[in-house]
Amino acid sequence: MRARRLVSIEPYRMDVEEYDLAEVPPAGQLLVEARVTAVSAGTEVANYRGITRNRQTDPTRPYYPGYSFAGRVLAVGAGVTAFRLNDRICGMVNHFSHGYADPARVCLIPEGVTDEQAAMSTLGIIVLNAVRKPGIQLGESVAVVGAGLIGQFAVQLARLSGGRPVVSLDFLGARRELAARNRADAALDPNEPETASRLESLAPGGFNVVFEATGSNLAVNPALKLAARGGRVVLLGSTRGLVDGFDPYGDVHLKGLTVIGAHITTHMEAANLASRWTPLANRAVILDLIKRGDLDVDSLISHRVAPGEAAAVFDGLTHRQSEFLGVVFDWSRRS
Repeated sequence: MRARRLVSIEPYRMDVEEYDLAEVPPAGQLLVEARVTAVSAGTEVANYRGITRNRQTDPTRPYYPGYSFAGRVLAVGAGVTAFRLNDRICGMVNHFSHGYADPARVCLIPEGVTDEQAAMSTLGIIVLNAVRKPGIQLGESVAVVGAGLIGQFAVQLARLSGGRPVVSLDFLGARRELAARNRADAALDPNEPETASRLESLAPGGFNVVFEATGSNLAVNPALKLAARGGRVVLLGSTRGLVDGFDPYGDVHLKGLTVIGAHITTHMEAANLASRWTPLANRAVILDLIKRGDLDVDSLISHRVAPGEAAAVFDGLTHRQSEFLGVVFDWSRRS
């Protein structure tokens, strides 16, 4: 069969290519058809720009983006028992119309969850993994620096985890308004003169937990300064690049801060006595929260586009980030 997929063969280029695909999947694999795939802008744009390590060392290596998929099963490879023909599934699969999926990286979509919502669940598990790491207790103050897609998830999940108050910080008014609609106790502009006094009134002495969710190295130092003595700062935004002016003594050592890295790969690989929160376990929680209406992902989707618009989308995510929030590709559309 003929299938389509996104591919970047060099930095700052994104194409849709057709390729041949056997209709019988390899043993242990699924043949799947995409309905919707969502963009994880931090990782995918970094690879698109060529700043991720494997693209720097081998610039001729094609990059096939995507790991936020929702679709259905078309065929089941030998040895696969957990899925059947026409099952609706979501998980960590590339941006393509048809292809193969690892059954260990996907799960069934519950009734009552749309394809778009299910595709967004990978972004949800990235943030839920990060929200679990500082062990937020009911009544602890939380600040989220950045109200982009990841920051919006962080506000909602931190509040569901017991954060009180949960404060969102962003320069863009529309993003602050969205964070407020999604139950941030305050959504503030860091540039406003009264913000410092508002923060002090909301969390005297600083915040117990701070999430850096911008992906900008310029936001790391301000995130550290927001934290209270003994607080925890979670680096969630996949910041690339060095942090100028970092003061480990003044901002970390004297305050007794714990700085936590929260990349998706820091999930537990397998459940154990210490933690059962594997990617699939976290995904089940995210899908259940969506189904119950406790987690709003529909409001986080700003663009619904055809795969043929991928070049324009990735250019926009690179050069006009403020215009975008969540982006999903509808694979039923060609242009």
